[in-house]
Amino acid sequence: MVRVFAISAALVCTALTGGCADLMQQSYISQIAPDWFEAKALEVKGAGYPELQDIPVARPVDGTAAQWDVKAAEIKDKAAALEAKLRADGTIRSDEEVRATAAQWRATLEEGAAAAGHPATPAPTP
Repeated sequence: MVRVFAISAALVCTALTGGCADLMQQSYISQIAPDWFEAKALEVKGAGYPELQDIPVARPVDGTAAQWDVKAAEIKDKAAALEAKLRADGTIRSDEEVRATAAQWRATLEEGAAAAGHPATPAPTP
């Protein structure tokens, strides 16, 4: 009796899981489902995982730990020098300030060119 009940329960569960396999195709469920449900449905289907051929192969590291420590120290020294230079140069100018300076330089060059008798736009070459 228990064996018959277990077999029938297994068959019912198997039949019901077929309906869950394609839940996102039902428009009503896909409209009311939370955002994470679609991602989880893809995960259950096995989609979204990388193919084994796309996983990169680990390459051996060249050099010893001491050589890498020397390179790390060099990079830290260069970074410290760059940060010191940035602090010495002062604050970084805003985009508006840079554009205003460029406009001033352009106007000065155009005035100088006009005063020297040079046209603002060069004549086309034949």
